[in-house]
Amino acid sequence: MSETMLDIICKRAERICEDGVRLLGQFSGMHPINTQYSSIIVCNPNGDHRWNDMLPDGKRIQTKLLPEIDRFTELVYTISQNMPNDSQQNLSDLLKQIRNSVEQNCATCWKTNDEAVEGFRDLIEQLINTLQDYYGDSSDDVIAIPDTNAFLGNPDIEHWQFKDIKHFTIILTPIILSELDELKINHRNETVRDKAIKIIRKLKEYCRRGTIGESVVIVTGRISLKSIASEPNMSKSLSWLDPSNADDRFLATTLEVIRSNLGDRVFIITGDINLQNKAEMAGIPFCEVP
Repeated sequence: MSETMLDIICKRAERICEDGVRLLGQFSGMHPINTQYSSIIVCNPNGDHRWNDMLPDGKRIQTKLLPEIDRFTELVYTISQNMPNDSQQNLSDLLKQIRNSVEQNCATCWKTNDEAVEGFRDLIEQLINTLQDYYGDSSDDVIAIPDTNAFLGNPDIEHWQFKDIKHFTIILTPIILSELDELKINHRNETVRDKAIKIIRKLKEYCRRGTIGESVVIVTGRISLKSIASEPNMSKSLSWLDPSNADDRFLATTLEVIRSNLGDRVFIITGDINLQNKAEMAGIPFCEVP
């Protein structure tokens, strides 16, 4: 919970850099275009070299690395949509060059393995620097986004505590409020219905303290509460999130919160192992119900 999304993205970029450098330094090679080697599609007009056939060990690294780059690329696209268009385009160009360097089906301006290694490192560094230019100023703000499981697991949110966090803001999302309303009426288990009723009453009481869309105080100096009214725009989220799935809409909403607060620590609260698994795939930090 001590990491921001920018921290997570930088760590993923560093892992990609490590594997990419190994691929380019140990298992790749290049040759001038006008040689006897087989024809390869030229997609870089400035490149005067082509890649050699990949060695088997390199192909195994390549097969592992390309999907990782694709997941990383989609996450960067998703969280950077508030940036100016020219900066988004710069990120897009860098990400394409990073993938092309690993896929190696294009011409390249690199003439030696050492050039390729340094060039690849430079691409990763430019990507990280571009993101840090906009989101590098971290704050002390902490945002916690509970799922329904968290509220049912411990409705006494005024007593919630997290290690090394003095103050945090709880975000209420539309899908969770809808689920609580559904549970208070239709759940077959009376205990679950009672818990849903208890937490809804408590949330309504907190809402009377001020404007919930701007933040109200639950415990002075420790816990605040804020509500989001709009559903997530799934077309601007990760492609594998399903709009018909409640957990996926919850994650999409979380990504929108992160996009607007990249310098803050944002995490979800859930004991649901399936949601935790999806959150990890999406790069979203999570913690158990306090």
